[in-house]
Amino acid sequence: MTIEFLFPEVCNLFGDVQNVEYLHQCAPSATVIRTALTETPYFVSETPDVLYMGSMSEHTQRRVIEKLLPLKERLGELIDNGTVILLTGNAGEVLMKHISYVTEEIETDALGLLDLTVKTDWFARYNGKVLGTFENMKMVGFRSQFSMVYGDNTRSYFIKTERGIGINKESSLEGVRKNNLFVTALLGPILPNNPPFTEYLLSLAGTPAPAAFRPQAMAAYEQRLKEFGDSSTEF
Repeated sequence: MTIEFLFPEVCNLFGDVQNVEYLHQCAPSATVIRTALTETPYFVSETPDVLYMGSMSEHTQRRVIEKLLPLKERLGELIDNGTVILLTGNAGEVLMKHISYVTEEIETDALGLLDLTVKTDWFARYNGKVLGTFENMKMVGFRSQFSMVYGDNTRSYFIKTERGIGINKESSLEGVRKNNLFVTALLGPILPNNPPFTEYLLSLAGTPAPAAFRPQAMAAYEQRLKEFGDSSTEF
């Protein structure tokens, strides 16, 4: 299995780098390619089994859009062909149509591969938790963001939330799932926090394997499900 981690030197906020480290622990024989922002991505000429990008600053987000815009068609091919792609935090926003940086008074067209728009406001930070369901799996996670996403994801959402918000405060539908593309605002990181989803992702990538440190990971996951399901837990 080949895992490409896009721009780890700048897309590494909130411990998101541990998603890649955990995948590598699950599949120790996997090759991990860490592509710097100044380098040509591996996915341009080859097809990774998993493509990953994590959270970044707003300034970096605009640099990433500039970097990926000439590669828009190739990214679209990977999505259409079912490559496993996981984008966490605000990384998935680069695939959307437009980002309005309200505080900075900057408007930016993004790649336009997803029919959604983004508003980012430094004076409206949202911190919260999520408890929800993806297919038959319970999902838990954390969020910390300046941005909210707007548009219709009713036919392409990732997680149906039971507690916590969706793509914005008026929505209960979190993220985007298109073929094997998963876009989510969840941090935490999402993979160590959700070992059943990690195993699902590994199977999609053609490398079925148990989650690393599975007994401990499952115990922590079950405990978090219990805590998040408790009505006294604040969201």
